[in-house]
Amino acid sequence: MSNHLDERTIATEQRWAARGMSMLYLALPIDLMVRGLVLKQEPQQYLDIWFVWVAIVCLRTIGTTASGVEPFGGKWSKAWLSILIMTVTSTVVLTLMGTVHTPAHLIAVIVGAAAGAAVFVSILRGIYSVWERVTLGRGSREE
Repeated sequence: MSNHLDERTIATEQRWAARGMSMLYLALPIDLMVRGLVLKQEPQQYLDIWFVWVAIVCLRTIGTTASGVEPFGGKWSKAWLSILIMTVTSTVVLTLMGTVHTPAHLIAVIVGAAAGAAVFVSILRGIYSVWERVTLGRGSREE
């Protein structure tokens, strides 16, 4: 069996790496929710897992955007949907964990989550526009 690399072996490795990353994307948030909501562990006990997950998500998202993959496939209406999903998910999880005590705190959590998600989407748009300007030049996008 040959162990020298060609396009087929590289494509196979990349395909399995993508599958592994997808499993990691799904498994870590599920693990975090089980630890917080079912096992009632303190966040300090699983904060390292949360940091690893956030770092991987940011690295992958920023890396693909900086490489020229337009976020949300160029459909910015999907960005608003993702902001809504991130806001609702974080609000529900924080409420179920018992960290929301008053209606004012609930409003602060909702506004903070929406602002954080909107800033992240804005950063992605900025990174992509820089890539577009550098790679495609300063001409019209319609060309």
